[in-house]
Amino acid sequence: MATRSSSGTGVVVSLVVFVLCTVFLLILSIVFYAGKSDAEQDAEDANSTLDRYVSQELRNRSEIQAIWGNVNPAQGESVVRYLLKQRGDVMGYLSGNPDADLETVKGEFSRNYAVSEDDSIGTVLRTYARQARSQQAELEGAKTRVTEGEEKIAQLEARIEQIQKDHRRTLETAHGQMNTFGQDIEQYRAELQTVRDEYFATVDRLRDDYEDRIATLENQKDSLNQDHVSLKQRVDQLQEIISRNRLKSEDPAKLVDGHIIDIAGTQGQVFIDRGKKHRIVLGMTFEVYDDKAALQQIDRLTGELPRGKASLQVIKVAQMTSTCKITRSVPGRPVVRDDVIANAVYDPNYVFKFLVHGKFDVDNDGRPSEAEAEYLRSLIIKWGGTVVIGDQLPGDLDFLVLGLEPPMPLPPPSDATQPQLEDWLRKRRAHEMYQELFRQAREAQIPVLNANRFFILIGYTNR
Repeated sequence: MATRSSSGTGVVVSLVVFVLCTVFLLILSIVFYAGKSDAEQDAEDANSTLDRYVSQELRNRSEIQAIWGNVNPAQGESVVRYLLKQRGDVMGYLSGNPDADLETVKGEFSRNYAVSEDDSIGTVLRTYARQARSQQAELEGAKTRVTEGEEKIAQLEARIEQIQKDHRRTLETAHGQMNTFGQDIEQYRAELQTVRDEYFATVDRLRDDYEDRIATLENQKDSLNQDHVSLKQRVDQLQEIISRNRLKSEDPAKLVDGHIIDIAGTQGQVFIDRGKKHRIVLGMTFEVYDDKAALQQIDRLTGELPRGKASLQVIKVAQMTSTCKITRSVPGRPVVRDDVIANAVYDPNYVFKFLVHGKFDVDNDGRPSEAEAEYLRSLIIKWGGTVVIGDQLPGDLDFLVLGLEPPMPLPPPSDATQPQLEDWLRKRRAHEMYQELFRQAREAQIPVLNANRFFILIGYTNR
């Protein structure tokens, strides 16, 4: 019994020890698990804090690895301390103040060195370096030129000194000669006075001769002026006699040039009693009037004449008659037999003389030209008239046809160039010539026509 009690006690003790060990292990497990959780939380907090300074992505970059390689933890150095030291060194190098921030440094460089925010200091420094090298090269060149200039100055100074020496020698020689020249000058002065007296005597004699000659010429001029006035009066008288006696008892434009002898069966065509025998040509035009009395209303000076009741154009020419088409008509006033026709250029028995002067605007485009004046001359010649060449009115002129009046130009400015003066003179002469021709025609009672009046008188409508 005693043996079983001892062995049972051992089992109990073993069980108790086992239970205690199990409880102890459980307690240790609980304690270690709680410590692990705290450690994991601390590790997570540490990683979060580390991410605030450098992220996991940046930690793996070669630049960060290189920075960590330069950090010496054994001396208590950290990455942040290393970076702060690097930043202080950079700021101190750039601005002299390790505690300065980037904006302050930018402001200083912008104010002091004109570095914009878009430029880097390295770029600006390289630009300044290039400029400095360029200026240094220019400076070296300037130094070379200064050295050359100094050498030239030295040469010029030596030359000037030599010239001064030569000048002094020349002056000494000249002073010696001046004493000799003084005597010659006195002699020349006496001779000059003699020549001067002779000169003024000759001038007085010539002045008297020329004054007498001028008086004689003025007398001759007065005599010639009197003869000119007398001859002009005789010319005016002869001009008046010629104007009265030439075949111009009445204005040629008033003369009846023909009659309407029949109305063609074709509407718009008529026959006139003028043909090849009367020097009618194709294309000639006429104005139609009821009778000769309508032609008496023309103004002898201006050529004013009411338009006829119709205008004709010759389309077919026979020996004694011609066929005409009506190119213009007045409603209510038909062309009938025995109506009279007239054309200022044409006359069956007389060749009219025309002087066409100036520039004309026949096509009404606002640009008068000499070419349109030539067109008028060609019409006159084509229809049997004669064109006078030149700008003088002959005594037997029948019509003066004037273009647009040239305006009187304004006086040229005081600083006008030669071409401007020539242009002003040309325009002034054109204006004066126009006025003079108009005046002469009025005095000689020669009808003056412009382009419109000319076309009205000849019945021309193809414009």
